[in-house]
Formats: sequence, C-alpha cells, structure tokens
Amino acid sequence: MKPLSIAKLQTLNVLVYPEIVGLFDIYTCHIRPLLDSKTIELEQSNACSKLTRFIKEDKKWFLLNNFELFHTVKSPYIDFDVLRKEVAVKYISKNQFNFDISFYELINLIAQHNKTIDIRLVYSQLNKILDPEINQKLFGKNIFAITTFCRLINISEQTYYKRSSEGIL
Repeated sequence: MKPLSIAKLQTLNVLVYPEIVGLFDIYTCHIRPLLDSKTIELEQSNACSKLTRFIKEDKKWFLLNNFELFHTVKSPYIDFDVLRKEVAVKYISKNQFNFDISFYELINLIAQHNKTIDIRLVYSQLNKILDPEINQKLFGKNIFAITTFCRLINISEQTYYKRSSEGIL
C-alpha cells in the first residue's frame, strides 16, 4: 500500500473501471445529490481514510471503490487542506478485480442514507445492473430480489413498500 495525496491523484488520469460504472452512476445520480453539504464533507473525510483500489493500465488509473474519492479528485472546487490529504492506495491486476468490493461499498452507502434517498429507485437501478451471472456470484441466485435488497440495507420489506418514491425526507 502506497499513500498518494489528493493533489497527486488529480494529476493522474483517474477513471471508473468500466465494469462498475453503473454502480458509480447510482451513487452520483441517486445518492450524492440528496446528501446535505455536511454529510458530503463527512463522506469526503471518510474517503481519505479508506483503502482505495486501482487497476493501472497504460496511463490510465481505474478506480474500483471509494465513490466519494472520485468526486473529490475530479472537483475543481477543492480546499487546499483536502489536496494535501493522503489516501492509501493498492494496485491490483485486472484478473484480481472483484465486483463485490464496489457493490458492497455502494450497499453500505445505501444503508447509511436509506432515509434520505429513494430506495425503490435505487433498487430498480441496481436490478438493471445485476445480471444473472453477477447475482449468482453474489447471492447464489439468478435474480436480485427485493427481499435480498432489504436484508442488505437492514430494512424490512414493509418499510420498502411503504416508502413512496416521492416521500423522501
């Protein structure tokens, strides 16, 4: 593991690994916009303390986890103190890639913010991404059932169905 500063990461060609772009899209479109500025600040702080995995290929760095770090690195409006913060980085090869890492990080974020976000919309987006092969690897089933989703984010099915898509806090 090698620590790199946020400033150094900004100078690199950091991209999201193609196989997990859909997961990053869920975070970017359906979770992050609903977080208040204090929560985003906390997420940025947590991002610096997480081990971040990359696949290096040619001059590209493919990010495999740490959703908020990607936004921090790509932000043009970044505080000087944040630029100096360091992130623990681990490089892995393509054949060491495991979808689980990114998926469970997203699930933790969904569970953490489930009262703020539209969990029904997030479930439907996840369900589009998780093909039978990925579901088989993750859960030993061909489908991503609502019961499984609810169990993963620690809510009851009743809570899931009671939440209207418009009734977000």
